[in-house]
Order: sequence, then C-alpha cells, then structure tokens
Amino acid sequence: MVSVWRFMNIVFLIALWMYQDPPLVSFLFVISLAIIVCLRWRFRLPSWTIIIDLLLCFLFIPLWSSSAYGLALPVYEMMSRQKYRFLIIVILLLAMFELYSIVLLWLLFQAGVFGVWDASSSKQRERYITEADRERHARHALENVKEELLQSSRKAAQLAEVSERNRIARDLHDHVGHDLTGANLALEAYEQLEGKEAEVMLNEVKLRVARSTAMLRDTVHDMTPVTRIGVDVLEHIAKEFIHTPVSFQRSGDMQLVPVHYWGLLEPCLKEALTNVARHSDATEVNVNLDVTMYLVRLSIQDNGTGSKHLGEGSGIRNLKVRARANGGSVTVNAVNGYQVVCVLPLEEDGR
Repeated sequence: MVSVWRFMNIVFLIALWMYQDPPLVSFLFVISLAIIVCLRWRFRLPSWTIIIDLLLCFLFIPLWSSSAYGLALPVYEMMSRQKYRFLIIVILLLAMFELYSIVLLWLLFQAGVFGVWDASSSKQRERYITEADRERHARHALENVKEELLQSSRKAAQLAEVSERNRIARDLHDHVGHDLTGANLALEAYEQLEGKEAEVMLNEVKLRVARSTAMLRDTVHDMTPVTRIGVDVLEHIAKEFIHTPVSFQRSGDMQLVPVHYWGLLEPCLKEALTNVARHSDATEVNVNLDVTMYLVRLSIQDNGTGSKHLGEGSGIRNLKVRARANGGSVTVNAVNGYQVVCVLPLEEDGR
C-alpha cells in the first residue's frame, strides 16, 4: 500500500510534466525522485537521505513550479520515520517560493497523514512480530522441556528395569547358586560314602534342592505383577470399552517391547477410543498390536464417518511429541473411518 502511494506520486509528476510541457531539464527532477523511490522500495535508506529529496525540490522549483508537488514524498518519509525537524525545511521552501496552492497544501497534508499511518502500522507490526517470536520461543522451550521429561522418564524406566534384573541375578547367585553348588558337592561326596554317612549326605542334598526350589518359586512370585502391565493393560482397556465393540489382536513377542513404551501405547489407545466415543458413529473398532524385530506398531481404526472432519486436538499433539522423543511417530487418518497409528522403533540393545 505504501509503495503504491509512492509510485502513484511519481506517476502524478510524470503526468504533470507531460501535460504542462515544461523545460526538458525538469524531467531530470522526476527521474531523480523515481530513482530514490525505487531505492527506498528495495532498501532501507537512512533518514538523512530525505535531505536529497528536499534539495532536488529546492533546485528545480525555480525551473518548474510543479516540482513543488514532489515535496509530498519527503513529507511522507519524514512523518513515517518521525523526523519532524525536517518539516522546518519544507515550511521554509513553501514560504521562500510563495507556494500556497490549495491542491499542493492538500497533497502535503495527505502525505503527512499517510506517513503517520505508516509509522503507526510499522510499530504495531513490529509489536506483533515480537509477540509472535516470544510465543514461538516459549513453545520451543516448552517442547524441549517436554522432551527432556520424556527422556528422563524413559531413562528412569530403563534404570528400574536394569536394577530389577540385577537384584534377581544377585538373589539367584547368592542363594540358589550357593545351594545348588553345595548340593552338587554333596552328591559327589555321597558317591564316596556308605551307610549312615551316605544317608546324612543324601538328606543334605534333598534339603539344598528343596531350598533352591523354594527360592526359585519365591523369585518367580516376586516377578509376577500384582496389577496389569504391558499388553494386559491394553487388552483390559479394549475389553472395558462399552461404547463400541472392540476387537483386539496382537502378534509378535511382547517381551521385546521396552517398559517405557507401554506408557505411550496405553494413552494412545485411550485417546483413540475416547475420540471414537465422542465423535464417531462407528459400529466396530479394530485394535492391532504388532511387534517385530525392528518396531512396535499399534493401530486403532473404526468404521465410522463422524470423525472425518475431526481436527487434531491437544491429546494427539502431545502423543506426537512423546512419540518423536522416542524416535517414533503418531499419525491420524480419517479417510476410511478414524485411524490412529503409533509406530515406535526397537533399539538394538532392546532386542
């Protein structure tokens, strides 16, 4: 809009020059102003260049009185840049050459109004850009914090898993291994003994084997979860969903799935089923959990049409962030029913 106004003033000066048939040298005035306008359109010239416009007007007004209309351009520039002290030069030029035309004064007033409007718009635009940059920076920082929390949660789960493995290995080594080693030595001694000593040694072997068996049973019992974990949780969620019948299918070795992955697959299934209950007219939902050597894939799809125009809510966005933090992805497809697919990679050390 501003550039159009500048070039229209140049066109206006060219029209005056062609209509009035002034001296040929005055065309240099129009060309010079046009060059300056083009430079200002392409580059951000310093404020002192306004003096060049005023100097051109001062030199050419005696040769061509209509050159005074060129004052509109420096007036606009000084008002848009808030360099009001240059107005003194404009007033002096008007008084020096006795330029009191109503049309000229109106054009200069119009140029000043446009300049003030441009200055106000520029400030508002800069404020909006600053606020947008601040919000973008805040969102970026929040995403970084989320990813750091997810990474910390994943590491904590991995450390807990390693710690539990070490505890089980330590218990087996300290107790079961000790008793089995003792039983083996007792059997070797039993082969060399006879009578009561052999019977005592056999009882010792039986005692150690029984104690090892009990220890193994206690260890296995401690490893058995009291509450549902892993794929059992997903099956329970699908079974308890009463809005629409849910078919749950799984394939692959579920033991390959890292512990922290279940903390993402569970809310993914819940979010998808919640969207089905709220927005879909589906009559069935198919849930497929596939585990291969390289990835885990959870797919939830219904056969409804109510979710075709469903937007991406904060729940799905958060799931996408969490999936990216684990090197995976969450995608949504509403072409044929409503489908949510979560894909997570399996690391080498997790296989």
